[in-house]
Amino acid sequence: MLKKKTLAYVVAGALTLGVVGSIPAFAANKDQVKSEMKMETFQKHGFKQGHFADSEFLKKQAEKLGIKTEGKDDATLAKEIREAHLKQHAEKLGISTKGKDIDTLREEVILAHLTKKAKELGIATDGKNAETLKQEIFETRVKNKAKELGISTEGKDIRDLAQEVGEAQLKKEAKELGISTEGKELRELHKEVLVAQITKKAKELGISTEGKDIRDVAQEVREKQILQAAKKLGIDTKDKSTEEIFHEILLDHSDKIKELDLFPFKIQHHFFFGKEKERNGHHKGMHGKTFDEDSFMEDTF
Repeated sequence: MLKKKTLAYVVAGALTLGVVGSIPAFAANKDQVKSEMKMETFQKHGFKQGHFADSEFLKKQAEKLGIKTEGKDDATLAKEIREAHLKQHAEKLGISTKGKDIDTLREEVILAHLTKKAKELGIATDGKNAETLKQEIFETRVKNKAKELGISTEGKDIRDLAQEVGEAQLKKEAKELGISTEGKELRELHKEVLVAQITKKAKELGISTEGKDIRDVAQEVREKQILQAAKKLGIDTKDKSTEEIFHEILLDHSDKIKELDLFPFKIQHHFFFGKEKERNGHHKGMHGKTFDEDSFMEDTF
């Protein structure tokens, strides 16, 4: 039987596996580059404190990019690595980097990704800025998901609709996993779905869960998936940590992330773990938590 710790620990285990999109991340904090719907959240997979803070890892990444490391601390190296990756990403998108500062380049990369996503959804993009595109992408995705789930959209505020969609999606996933939803708080149901998803994926990969903390199981699943993905992509894994391999996949094969199923646990935690904010563009949802449309788009689709 899996040891079930607090909800926060379970969620931490799931986040270890990743619940966001496929674009490589290079921003320093949550207010910078957003991923896909959240304006390409490069920070999610970036070199952020407490996650990729290993000095040797940073030095290896810097050397690969031709960045001199002598006399530089980790913060300086991380900054230069982020900027180098951003420039590489811009070039892949056909964006000129000549004479542009990092902030300008970042905004152009964000707009390019939002424009691409909008076009995929049939949204006209001419003359629209990033914020407008982001809002239209959000609304379109919510309505599309509502339609898929058989939820009426008529006369509903888009954030209320998103809240309804998130709850319906969670219950749908619970049903698919054989979990009863009757009489359960959404927070409790979310926890059960998350544990069941991790356990199911572990079984598929031949990983034993007996007596293990769910976080440890999640980490084992993540590492095995990364190694499997590397093998499929022909990536040399010799003398590389799983984090190094993971970053190589993100940087060089971002178009294949969904296909490789490296982010399998996309369940609706936006209305369970929203930050308490004032009503400045956000909406108070279930349990008094703040509804965050960016989190909704990342976690639902």
